[in-house]
Amino acid sequence: MASQKNTEYLAKTTEHLKTGKAFYFTDFTGLTVKSLEKLRRELKKNQGSYLVLKNTIGFLAMKDLGFDETTIKQLFNGPTGIAIAFEDPIVLAKIITSHEKLRVKGSFIEGDFFTTEEVIAFSKIPSKETLYSQVVGSLNILGNFVNVLEGMVRNLIYTLEAIKNKEVK
Repeated sequence: MASQKNTEYLAKTTEHLKTGKAFYFTDFTGLTVKSLEKLRRELKKNQGSYLVLKNTIGFLAMKDLGFDETTIKQLFNGPTGIAIAFEDPIVLAKIITSHEKLRVKGSFIEGDFFTTEEVIAFSKIPSKETLYSQVVGSLNILGNFVNVLEGMVRNLIYTLEAIKNKEVK
């Protein structure tokens, strides 16, 4: 029978995880307390958090949230920490993969499971802000292209009017 303390901790953990959009499961072996605290601060600045859980508590919490039992059982093997993204999952993927001693085991992003390799590939996607600026830049280019075409049409009309006026005289 689970103790009252563990039951309360499980409920609190499940409630905390419920608001996450993405969960990155990591092996933090080799990280110092100082580097772990630095990681936590960096994640917090980017609307994320990092939890180190007992594997049983983590497994039960993720199971309560409806994640695949077989997959989460494999993720909760050995020392496991969970980086939780509450907003942009790409930013957290970049932060997690940039720490050399932090090994990504896998991830659930918006309900779908991603392997370590997929998370690494995912981390190479530009951030939302970068993508937005690229779209705006593309729109500016399109605007300039429209202006060039408009100028060419205007010049064609002037030329046709000049030919027409010349023929009339």
